[in-house]
Amino acid sequence: MAHVSQPEFGQRLRELRLDRGIKQTELAGGPVSASYISRLEMGNRLPSPNALSYLATTLGVTVDELTTQHEPEGRGGAAEPERATTSNPTRSTLLARATTALRGGDTRYAVELLESEIASPDLEPFGWGWHLLGTLAEAYRKAQELPARVDVLRLMLDISAEWEDAGAVRGGILAELSNDERALGRIECALEAGKQAVATTRECRAPERALALMALAAAETEAGGVSRAAERVPELLALVDSVPSLTAAQIYWSCAGVRGRQGDSDACDKLMGHALETLDSRDDLLAWVRLRMAAGALRLRAGRVDDVGRWIEEAGRAVELVGRPAQAAALLFLKAWLAWVEDRYEEAFVTARQADDTGLLAFHDRLRARLLQSRCLLHMDRQADALRAMRAVAVEAEEAGYLDLATEAWKALASTLDPV
Repeated sequence: MAHVSQPEFGQRLRELRLDRGIKQTELAGGPVSASYISRLEMGNRLPSPNALSYLATTLGVTVDELTTQHEPEGRGGAAEPERATTSNPTRSTLLARATTALRGGDTRYAVELLESEIASPDLEPFGWGWHLLGTLAEAYRKAQELPARVDVLRLMLDISAEWEDAGAVRGGILAELSNDERALGRIECALEAGKQAVATTRECRAPERALALMALAAAETEAGGVSRAAERVPELLALVDSVPSLTAAQIYWSCAGVRGRQGDSDACDKLMGHALETLDSRDDLLAWVRLRMAAGALRLRAGRVDDVGRWIEEAGRAVELVGRPAQAAALLFLKAWLAWVEDRYEEAFVTARQADDTGLLAFHDRLRARLLQSRCLLHMDRQADALRAMRAVAVEAEEAGYLDLATEAWKALASTLDPV
């Protein structure tokens, strides 16, 4: 392998890429992702032999040419031009524009502004550089570009690994990473990030500790470890009085979900009631919407419809005003679920398929929407189609490690084949 040193290699890679007018996302492929290229250009890691070969071929150079640092013309002992610093007014303006775009709902423009700067060779882990990464991660979240967001979160983890007393920062990133990996269907990654989040925040304040515990409990529940998730409930509830109202409401509904999966409907209702009482729509309207959708899902899981229609209506009005497409898709699935429980099978099938077709449902909700469609097919005299769909859901959920959902799908298939 050719000798490679950083940050020289990163500067050379960026130089060649920019000379050819190629974006990081356009250069990505094969063994390298856009975030991997970003880390290389920032000098945060060394390239693998496969990555070197791919990058050289794609850029139209030899590996030696790629790994050889060229001296800028006219350098010959002259002073190197001063690099831009974090006080650079151009960068301050760029961040201000990106933040304004985010607040105005123009997430795509914010992403375009920030992606062009992420590979800057003088992007430092403090000040401007850290703010850029945090803002870009938020932009990706709002744009529902979770794979790209996960890459940025992992880059932030790499940077903060060298910081002292960064447990709260790293714990928060790990908790977000766990939730995003779970939404993408990567349950093992979600579990690992959740465990790291809990370990990292062991000596942190109650809010950071609570977010880590909730992320891990959610991943454990989906992975079929409801009993392990239940062990988090007492510790979470003990933190309620030490956290802001939004986090307290999240604790209550997280614990309600665990109790609901355990079949304890009384405890589930009580905890969800506390959550609904704790969070006011003026505190965080989107969280208020998610809470009502979560409450509705728990009721429907228990086969009950009381209050569900009202919660859906309340959430729907808010989503029309301030919601994002992913929330609208999740609400559509909830409407399909309600129609199913109320024996409106054709309506449930069509609505669940519409929610699925958006491509915006989280991994577990997407599979649940497909399982719901398969159940509707049984009542529409399409048994062969229903069985194929149920089996497909069961296999995909099991292969992804979502054992709770896989068990549900296999049971549905078994009861269809042997209804006695």
